[in-house]
Amino acid sequence: MNILKNKMQRRDFLRTMAKAGLTTAFASQFAFSSKAFAAAGDAKRFIMVFYPNGCVRDSWHNYTTGPLNANSFDASPLAPLGKHWDKMLPIKNLTLAGHGGSTGHPEACRGVFSGGQSYAPTFDTSIGESLGGQLTNNMHVGCFSSKAISTDYMPFTDKNGNKVLVPDDPQLIYDNLLADVVGQPTGDPSPETLRRRRVLESLHENLDLLQANSLNVQQQGKLMQHEEALNFYQNTLTNSLNVGNGSYSRPTIGMTDNDADAELIAQEQMRNIAMAFEANITRTATFQFMGAQDESVRINFESIRERMGEFGIEPKLYWNETRSHVSSHNESDLFTTQTFWYNLMISQLIDELAARPDNAYGGTLIDNTLILVMSEVGGGNHQMDNPGTYVAGGAGGAIRTGNAIDAGGAGMSNLFWDISNAFGLGWGNYGNSFGGINGFQI
Repeated sequence: MNILKNKMQRRDFLRTMAKAGLTTAFASQFAFSSKAFAAAGDAKRFIMVFYPNGCVRDSWHNYTTGPLNANSFDASPLAPLGKHWDKMLPIKNLTLAGHGGSTGHPEACRGVFSGGQSYAPTFDTSIGESLGGQLTNNMHVGCFSSKAISTDYMPFTDKNGNKVLVPDDPQLIYDNLLADVVGQPTGDPSPETLRRRRVLESLHENLDLLQANSLNVQQQGKLMQHEEALNFYQNTLTNSLNVGNGSYSRPTIGMTDNDADAELIAQEQMRNIAMAFEANITRTATFQFMGAQDESVRINFESIRERMGEFGIEPKLYWNETRSHVSSHNESDLFTTQTFWYNLMISQLIDELAARPDNAYGGTLIDNTLILVMSEVGGGNHQMDNPGTYVAGGAGGAIRTGNAIDAGGAGMSNLFWDISNAFGLGWGNYGNSFGGINGFQI
């Protein structure tokens, strides 16, 4: 069978489905067009980081608005980011109310991350679909997110509104996404590559046969997803990716059930993101520490014990208060120390990005990356105002880093829309947004 002809027939078939309104709604949820690539001078890469259960807001926001310096965060759990002050844009007085915020964790996870549109694709997915990637539109990784109570406590959804089950195993991420790319053979294809190519051709032919069938809307949506997946695999086989001469190595740890390993797992996942960006196989990544309302992992690592007071030594070292959700409702210094740990890991992510060249866009990876850090609630007791949120990274010079701003009660969706503009995407709005935030963009 003529593979090229079949591919053309299949794409005509899919386009016909789309024109007839039979495909799963995605772009119609928001006023933007997909695959809109950023122009020169805009941000090129995006990372969205989720931490659970909010923060002690008075402590988190213990910095003044206006120009930052290396000492601006000394009294805040943002302290680990002090060395990156010139790449920081922390934001006071946002609100989640009216933008997906709710008094319950599951309800917040359904709306906050999609601009107040429950069950819609989340912002990271929207960005990933618009920017595109050579092998994947969005690389999802986690730390101990698999210990979430249920999918209701997972914040991110795919383009069909289904919850994303974030992989927590750093070695699995590397083996599935990076190993074949950064170590691909030169010269003639290997026997394994040829076998994969034959399998792909067979799968393409099988998709052609579906044209003769009557498919319902759900089946048509799945067919579109299969098509996209096959195209990514085909790119792996046929494209010459500009992976540079980077420092790529397999993580030293996989997923374990040992709480004490969570810090090392988080660090290796951060490094996986940096390696994937350096290899230019994706422009968008999402990192999730845990599920919302987390009560599984004890955050009592050696790196923060000196800050934990009486909970930094036995017997309280293993008390329930060292778990995020339990600690959050006390809104204590211990909870502030736990959010300090999240920012310590993010600081190491910035270090990784700053140390690696951006083979596609020049400079280092941090120069072209915009990082958004946020939670599903504001305060530890489910408050919706003044959440602990910041943006970091060079972002191609598109935002006012080195400066702290006051959003004046603007909604989270407005920040999402501002970020889309930093990528030059030209979206008319995002979710429940009604404008931007003063002082965010250049």
